[in-house]
Amino acid sequence: MLQGAFRCSKYPKTQGVLVRKTYKSIAGSIGQTFDRVIAGAPVEKYGGEKVEKYIYANGSILWVGGMDIADKVLSSERDFIFANQAEELSLDDWEKLTTRTTGRGAVIPFPQTFGDCNPSRSQHWIRQRAKDGKLKLLTSRHTDNPTLYDDAGALTEQGKRTMAVLENLTGVRRLRLLLGQWASEEGAIYEMFNQTVHVIERPASEFRVWHLAIDEGYTNPAVILLVGEDSDGRWHVAREFYERGKLQSDVVTKAKEWFIESSCDRAAVDAAAAGLIADLQNAGVRAEGAKGRVLDGIAAIQNRLKVCGDGRPRLTVSPGCPNTINEFESYEWQAEKDAPQRKTITRRTRSGILNALISEPSGGWTDEAVALVRQANLKFIFRRPRNRNSTETPPSNRSGSRPAKILARQT
Repeated sequence: MLQGAFRCSKYPKTQGVLVRKTYKSIAGSIGQTFDRVIAGAPVEKYGGEKVEKYIYANGSILWVGGMDIADKVLSSERDFIFANQAEELSLDDWEKLTTRTTGRGAVIPFPQTFGDCNPSRSQHWIRQRAKDGKLKLLTSRHTDNPTLYDDAGALTEQGKRTMAVLENLTGVRRLRLLLGQWASEEGAIYEMFNQTVHVIERPASEFRVWHLAIDEGYTNPAVILLVGEDSDGRWHVAREFYERGKLQSDVVTKAKEWFIESSCDRAAVDAAAAGLIADLQNAGVRAEGAKGRVLDGIAAIQNRLKVCGDGRPRLTVSPGCPNTINEFESYEWQAEKDAPQRKTITRRTRSGILNALISEPSGGWTDEAVALVRQANLKFIFRRPRNRNSTETPPSNRSGSRPAKILARQT
């Protein structure tokens, strides 16, 4: 934010953007802070309480908007874009922003898309792009915040109050808000999923049989998972195909390639995808349809994720399957507004993976496999029915508290 204010002040006629996921979230957060930053400066606020832009005396303009009304602020090339709370954005949002800071017609020497963010799930797209060298991720700690720590490294009065609250947090909230770690959601359906336990490499020689788990998709991703099963019945997701905009014929071709290459026993597919099953069978892939309740499939996968007496779970994932890992960490319960004691299954993304591992024909591999793949492609809010004989309550939704900031810059 300070970088944006500095650039508008230093370079006359700069065109910058301050953006969040939604426009309405700006006024009570970053908007108030920015008003304090520019207090007394020769800057005119245009739009009143619903600010549209800040006009500097040197002709620079800082546009304000949300990705829900992005066209208003992204209608032309910009010198820089600052994305506040970038973890709220989708990868599609971020890429759209970067197309507006290419340098065409820029008045500053280094056009750039940058932002700040809170730690989110461990396989968030921000971290993935950083690992791929497509984005530079700079980590800041609470000790970097001058309102919490003075120059000598001692807590300020505000710091004592803030850190006392953070020290009392537990679980995922503590990992994110106090320690600044990217960790799984509070209220995650697969809250037992732990990367240090479930994300490992296993040699192909350990598996006695291979299967495919497939979920159809076009706008939402089509998914193929290559799953190995060892002599103890443990599963390992060794490989993933995760693509949008692919024709069914392309998916069938890829499935056939993997089926033959790994000498797979069968392919599990949601029974509702009758056309895909028929095309797979015609191509020589032994595809089996599976019907099953989503909640039953979730329970089966939860059981596989539990660590057994020998210290090992019955389901692991290769580090080379980031989309599968991401789904385990982002599939969550959400309370219904009219009945908070009831929960719904909600998806924050429209990815398409765990649908392939959530179902299996009675007593066999397929139902559980479709259960795992089905989760990633849920396109609806699914109400969790209550068991009249049970007082069990699903995990609550995650806290909205905020951790230390992490700065993400587009390179």
